[in-house]
Amino acid sequence: MFTQSTETAMEAGRKIAELNMRTMERLMQQQADIAATYMDMATKGMSLFSKAKGMQDLISGQAELSREFSERNMEILRKGMTVANESGTEYTSLVQEGVKTAQERIAEATKATLKAA
Repeated sequence: MFTQSTETAMEAGRKIAELNMRTMERLMQQQADIAATYMDMATKGMSLFSKAKGMQDLISGQAELSREFSERNMEILRKGMTVANESGTEYTSLVQEGVKTAQERIAEATKATLKAA
């Protein structure tokens, strides 16, 4: 029984480690996307200043740039929330699985103890 419990605990630890790695990879990609968006917007902003023919061009260009920046940030935020929700669901599933396994092991141990007594 001890060996089985140890194997179960090791398997649960492995699953949690894998989930942590997947989640971290996805979050790191999100950060890379955010950095790329900011760099792209900075480049477009500098280009806008050099190409604008007057104040009206500059103002309308900045408004368009602001709109694009907001849309891209919202998309990144949506993806981030999806990552958080999916990871949360997977963690919940792992916890529920662990509780179920623990209950089964306790029932087995109780049965074995009662049988031995």
